[in-house]
Order: sequence, then structure tokens, then C-alpha cells
Amino acid sequence: CDCPNAMSLDIQMFRHGFFPASFNKPKTMFTFRVLNDFLLDNLECGTSVMNYYSKLWQMTSSVFLHLV
Repeated sequence: CDCPNAMSLDIQMFRHGFFPASFNKPKTMFTFRVLNDFLLDNLECGTSVMNYYSKLWQMTSSVFLHLV
């Protein structure tokens, strides 16, 4: 919301369950569910950010939509 009395965009995103990739001009968001899943993968399996990104990309490609 860009209303005169609205909270800042980052606070609005937090309230809707999103974590912005940047706080200045957020264009990319992550859900807290995805962040928690990455944390678990990282702690239990040692998954790197790039490997997790690759996993997300494969799961959301048009071939694997049934997995999303």
C-alpha cells in the first residue's frame, strides 16, 4: 500500500510473510517458509546457497510444477 499513512514497504512485506532481499528498493521477496527450509537444509545437509537456489529453480521450472 502506498497510502499516505501506510507503514514502510518492508514492514508491510513482513506482515504478509515475506522477507525482502533488500530493504532499500525491494523487488525480490522470499517467504519465511522458504527461508526456514533453506536453514534446515543448510544445517542438516550443509547445502550451499547456490545449491539451494538450483534446487528451487528446478522445482519451479515448468517440467517439475507438480513438485511445487
